[in-house]
Amino acid sequence: MEKVRLGKTGLMVSRIAMGCIPIQRLTENAAVELLHYAFDHGVNFFDTAHVYTDSEAKIGAAFSGNKRQHVIIASKTMSTTYEKTVEQLDESLRRLKTDYIDIYQWHNPENGFENFPNERGPYQAMQDAQKAGKIRFPGVTQHNLARAKFAVGSGAFATLQFPLSVLSSQEEIDITFDCVRHDMGVIAMKAMCGGLLNDGRLPFLFLNQYRHIIPIWGLEKVAELDQFLQLSQNPEPFTGAMQAEIEKLRAELGDEFCRGCGYCMPCPAGITLPIAMRMATFHKRGMFHGSLFTQERLGEMRRIDQCQHCGQCVSQCPYHLDVPRLLKKQQAAYMTLYAENAGR
Repeated sequence: MEKVRLGKTGLMVSRIAMGCIPIQRLTENAAVELLHYAFDHGVNFFDTAHVYTDSEAKIGAAFSGNKRQHVIIASKTMSTTYEKTVEQLDESLRRLKTDYIDIYQWHNPENGFENFPNERGPYQAMQDAQKAGKIRFPGVTQHNLARAKFAVGSGAFATLQFPLSVLSSQEEIDITFDCVRHDMGVIAMKAMCGGLLNDGRLPFLFLNQYRHIIPIWGLEKVAELDQFLQLSQNPEPFTGAMQAEIEKLRAELGDEFCRGCGYCMPCPAGITLPIAMRMATFHKRGMFHGSLFTQERLGEMRRIDQCQHCGQCVSQCPYHLDVPRLLKKQQAAYMTLYAENAGR
């Protein structure tokens, strides 16, 4: 497995890294088996977060003891205070069964982030944790381009994790070169477009052009990892035909698509926003056909009628989407599809 220096951390991480959101859906035994399989095939970089329910505990079960020194673990906190950051970090350490986390990331800080150097908050807690040996390097994740640029320019962080995929704009790709100039490691999240794509070939080959970017692929099955392993062992050159495929995909999805990041949640009306916002798109992309037209899914889409137009989801969306309007658009498309497909 090829390894790449992750910026000023000096850590040599595998070009294929594993995002550990999906292992929440696995039993502990199945998750450990998958994590060990990845490790045995050269993956040494695993990304998780305090908020990913039992993801950290499953990583701890897989890599405590002798294996710990051979893996690089990144975790995250979404806390907004010094004290809560310390509390979450200590809990993450217990779950991971380790006394240090290699990269501890401040997860998508939002309003007021620009004041972080002057306030006693999460960043200061991360600095103190680094001095105490609880973390090796502080990182930051962002969904907002302007705040990401600020984070890079601040010089305060060793890594930036940012959504990067075939749908990224040139400006979003350009920020990764700013990271290189600041010797920051670049970690790509949402490389499969938040679940809108189910074939890894084009996403892999697109990001593989940029040798400084480390994508974290959210993996739940051995077959998913095997595809990336095969692509890395026999990489195809990125071609004009591939770029044409991407342009077609961008035109299809437009600039109003939901990435499924979940920051709009919870919804006061009980709408499962990241699913409802993409239901018709899932059908168009040929995904989840076995469960798209169940009574449960129909009920979820009918719940959109209970939207209170409170604006909470709009204010929390990192991409400034008009969520209530797009929900109604998805609902109308889904109801048509349901009438055509239910009972088949």
